[in-house]
Parts: sequence; structure tokens; C-alpha cells
Amino acid sequence: MAILPPSSDFTGGSVTEGQFKTALSTMRDFLSGLLGADGAVATALATLGALGAAYAAKTAAYTVVLADRGRVLDCTGTWTLALPAAATAGAGFSVIVRVESGVITIDPSGAELVAGAATSAVSAEQAVLLICTGTAWLRMDLPRAQTSAVDTTLNRLMGVGAFGLGSNAATLVTDYDAIMITGFYRNTAAATGTPIAASLSWSVLHVAHASDGTASQLAMRSSNTTANQIYIRRKSGGAWSAWAKLFHGENLLGTVSQSAGLPTGAVIERGSNANGEYVRFADGTQICHATFSAFVTDVTTVSGALYTNAAEVSWTFPAAFITQAGLFVSASPRSTAIVFAKVRNTGSASAALRLLATTSLTATITIDFMAIGRWF
Repeated sequence: MAILPPSSDFTGGSVTEGQFKTALSTMRDFLSGLLGADGAVATALATLGALGAAYAAKTAAYTVVLADRGRVLDCTGTWTLALPAAATAGAGFSVIVRVESGVITIDPSGAELVAGAATSAVSAEQAVLLICTGTAWLRMDLPRAQTSAVDTTLNRLMGVGAFGLGSNAATLVTDYDAIMITGFYRNTAAATGTPIAASLSWSVLHVAHASDGTASQLAMRSSNTTANQIYIRRKSGGAWSAWAKLFHGENLLGTVSQSAGLPTGAVIERGSNANGEYVRFADGTQICHATFSAFVTDVTTVSGALYTNAAEVSWTFPAAFITQAGLFVSASPRSTAIVFAKVRNTGSASAALRLLATTSLTATITIDFMAIGRWF
């Protein structure tokens, strides 16, 4: 390239017209070599070696030359890209290597290093910026945008909605069992692995704990119901556990239920009818209670040294128990007289009462009944 003429070639007092013209011609040659001959901005940038101003496709082994300064080398295939000596390239020399497919091995000159190593591999769909320090080469990985909301390729830039983040809708899926990537997901049609079979519209947070597939999921019913339904489950050893329902202020109380001995409904159920009140718990425990507030005693029948009522009084439980075995029943008379209650269960749905007193007794008193057993 021509050398830039000194200022004296233009401004010297003894410069002749011919010398001035020669200096102008030399300066034009210099500028043409520096910026290109056509005056186009793109040509000037490419000639100056501006980063990304030039492009070249490469499909086979190639050695970077000084003219490649700032150039994007678009590589396809698996081969070696050799670098010039760092001293020859000079500090600040840079080139972009983009790999469309295959693997490109970056190989510096002699014993020089790139990214601190003898060689450096660039895989498919990766791009790197190589910068010369004058004695070695630096590598800067350039990110690329995700190709989908669940793209996990190395050095990909997350977009709005990536893995269900930052958008107004989570990522659509049809199989919650198959999810492997941490993120937020949803279904609008019947999907595999929902907490309630064939139910629609769930939003699920999937957390991948480790590369072995261990994970957890939190599922929330998002529509087709007014209730806040939340479930959790865990994956271990390649298998998902059953969904477990979470309880809160809205579903703690309600109808209890079970399947094969496992609770499937609310935690506590309370009810009442003409026979009294009952409370059922999710573990199978049931407690029945009744108050006979105007119980007319007729404890006048002699029974040994005591008196008793002529016939037992029956109490039908407000809710039946599953079995008579293990069923506990009791009664407590509210009376200042010395009167006792003897109660026995007559089945899983009723009990019988008999009063005992030390003296003949005819009065109206209140009696409290209780029964404790299991509803399943």
C-alpha cells in the first residue's frame, strides 16, 4: 500500500505544480489502499477490517490471513481453522468464526495458545470472536437467540416467554410426564400426567433437580373451576409419584373421601341432622354427638340394689360408622341425682342406653351422647 506523503509535499514553498500533483496522486493511492477504491462505505469498512463488515463462507481447512481482519467466516463441516502467528496478526486483530454445522477446531500458530489451550473447538450453531493479544488469542463466545421457547442449546439468549417466563402465557404442552426442562407450562387440551385425569387447563411449574431426571412439579388448576386446586409430585428413579393435593383455607373443610385407604377429599367434614352432629377426619376417625335435652327418666324398675328404666333407649347415630368393632360409645346425664348411664353399641349405626340410680327416679333431664370410631 502507498505511503501517506508528508505535509511538506503539499505546503513546501519550493513545491512545484508537478510535485504537488504527484503528492495528490500518492495520497489517493494511500486512501484507496486504506478505504477501497470505489468510495462505498461498505468497501471502506471491509478494507479497514471493521468487525463484521465482510463475510466469507468456508467449507474446508483454511488458514486465516491478515485480509480476514474483522471478517465473519461462516464455516460448515468438520475441519481445522489455522490462525496466523500472533506477532504477525498484531494485537487487536480479530475475526468472527460462525459454525453452521460440524465442529471447527481453532489451531494457533506453533506453541501459541487460544483461550489458554493448544486448540479450541467450536460446535455447530455456535459463534466465537477471536482476538489477538500480540502473543496469544482470546476467545469470546457470541450468543444466539433461542430457536424455541424451550431451546437449551449452549450460549443461547432467552427471549420473552422462554420456558414460560416474561410472557402472559406459559409454554403449551401435551404431556407433563415428559417435561425435562425447568420452566412454566400449561395445557388447554387433555394432557398426559395431569393431577385429575382428562381434566383441562392446568398451569405447572417444573423444577429439574439434577441431570438424572430427578424433578418436582407444582400444578395449579387454571380454569374450568372456581376452586383453588393445587397439587405437587416428585420424580425419582425415572418414575413420577402420585399427585398429592395441597390444603389451604378454602379446601381444609368439606366432604372427606378416600380411595384404597388414601384420602382424596377434604381434611375435616362436619354435619348434622335430627340424630345429632358428626365430624369426620381424613384419617378415618369419626365422632358423633347428640344431646337429648328433654329426656324423661323412668328409673323405677328394681335391678338388684339399684333402679333402672324398664327398656333401653335407642340412639341412631347422625352418621354411620364403617364397623362396630372398636366403636366406643358413652353417655353423661346432666343431673344432681346419683344416676349413671350404661351404653352399648347395637351396630355400626346405633347404640342403646339404660340409666341406673340408687333410688327410684322420675324426672326430666338432659343427656349427652358420644360415639367414636371410624368411617372407613
